[in-house]
Amino acid sequence: MKIEFDKKLFKYAVYISITAIAIYIVFLLLFNIKNILGNVLSVIFSIISLLKPLLLAIVIAYILYPITKIIENFLENNKILKIQKFGTRRITAVILSYVSVLAILTALIWGIYFMIGGQLSSNTTIANIISDINLYFDNNPFSASSIKETIESFNSPIISALQPYIVDGFNLIQTYVMKNLSNMTSSLVSIGSSIATFFIAFIISIYLLKDSEYFISIWKKLYYLIFRGGSAGNKLNYIFSIIHEVFGKFIRGQLLEALFVGVLSSIALSIAGIKYSFVIGTIAGISNMIPYVGPIVGTVLAAVMGLLSGNPIKILYAIIAMLIVQQIDNQLLAPQIVGNSVGLHPVFTMMAILIGGNVGGLLGMLIAVPLAASFKVLFTTWYHKHIEVH
Repeated sequence: MKIEFDKKLFKYAVYISITAIAIYIVFLLLFNIKNILGNVLSVIFSIISLLKPLLLAIVIAYILYPITKIIENFLENNKILKIQKFGTRRITAVILSYVSVLAILTALIWGIYFMIGGQLSSNTTIANIISDINLYFDNNPFSASSIKETIESFNSPIISALQPYIVDGFNLIQTYVMKNLSNMTSSLVSIGSSIATFFIAFIISIYLLKDSEYFISIWKKLYYLIFRGGSAGNKLNYIFSIIHEVFGKFIRGQLLEALFVGVLSSIALSIAGIKYSFVIGTIAGISNMIPYVGPIVGTVLAAVMGLLSGNPIKILYAIIAMLIVQQIDNQLLAPQIVGNSVGLHPVFTMMAILIGGNVGGLLGMLIAVPLAASFKVLFTTWYHKHIEVH
């Protein structure tokens, strides 16, 4: 008996089979979404970890590129120091840009050493203090019994009453240190790895700056190969150009704000009678580029110098001086300078920093304002194009 082939029935069977397979795959994905996302994120983080030196090098080169171009243009147009050959001029500009940045960092480090490490008071130096500390611990082993004996030697009722708490506290510290020795070792390894990563990124960034036109041409070729001048490519190119422009304005605004904060901090600390106010002010200005964390660095450093001056009241003077500078910065400088540099209202500037901090921590705070400004420009362009036209 011959069975007739029913095309319609076969088509329905194929549709049902495909639908069943699709439903099964969807349920499989839903029930394993956590593992799938975990694996995807693990792969992404692994790729980012491998590319970390390159990404850091791109950031360094991006920041130093304007400085390099300024020096290069100067060497091209200056009659006395003019360099005719392009390659020599570019290499010289790159070297001078790195030397200038390293000179500033070296001067700051030397200033910190001279400020704190060179001399704490007229007769007391860091070397003396370290020697005294080493001598003390050589003669007084760190143990609960030695601490107890030391406390009892004070012969004070108040200290005797606090003796159990002090001994317990030192015991807890000792136990914590012993338990976390392995973590400390891994932390040291991590620090060493970070230093190596930064050194590799530093070397790569030199080549990126030296041959910037070459790498830009490679990017343009890849861009054309992928998009071939399509509408999606044009939109992506426009988005990148907006982000590049806004980030450039933001960096310039941050540097201008750092300059104002550094000058104000130096003046305020000088009035408060704090030594090395210029060095502290410079550090406060640079660290102020890091939201929230930066101002704390300047304040703590000023308070430490007030403490080391030998006059405890200067600690209060230093803290008050830095708090006044921070209020001026928060209420006047940051909203106006940074906000105007990227075209954001002060309210949206503060909101962007808060949201960025909650979402991405310190890095989120650093890039929140330029990203918000980029979004504003893109939204305004889209609004004028699609809404106002209609």
